[in-house]
Parts: sequence; C-alpha cells; structure tokens
Amino acid sequence: MPFLSLLPIFGFVCFIIAAVFIFVRPTPGPEMGFLNGYILHWFHPLAWALFGIAAFYQKSSSLLALALLGFGVIVYAFFIKAFLTRTK
Repeated sequence: MPFLSLLPIFGFVCFIIAAVFIFVRPTPGPEMGFLNGYILHWFHPLAWALFGIAAFYQKSSSLLALALLGFGVIVYAFFIKAFLTRTK
C-alpha cells in the first residue's frame, strides 16, 4: 500500500507539532485551576506524540499502533474539554 510508506513522514510531522505546542499554549483564564492548566499545557503535545508513535508502529505492530491512536484520541478529547471550559 503506498499510503504506508508515508507514515514515517506523518510521524515526524506529529513530533514537530508536539515540540511546537510544548512552547505554545493557550492563555490561562484568571480562575482556571491547576488541573485545567496542566491539561492545557501538556495533553495537546502528548496526543500528537502518541499519534506520531502510532504512525511508526503501524508497520510492525498494528494492534499497538491502534491502541496508541485510541489513547491519543482520548488524551486529545481531555484537551478539547479543558480548552472549551477554560474561561468558565
């Protein structure tokens, strides 16, 4: 499959996005708690790192790649929830 040969490139792009978002983060609200701030800062790059690792494991262990992808989606969902509720 020609798509599988592009997965390492996708993995590197995911790692670059994760590295950028370690330094770029949403501005915290005045009454945002510690947990929301922690999730906003670290869960977005963690999700992209998991997506990148899943891209690299796709050829060798597709079950592990699928598990990493699922865990990345869950982590990203927590990030989106914290992002949407940061000003409330």
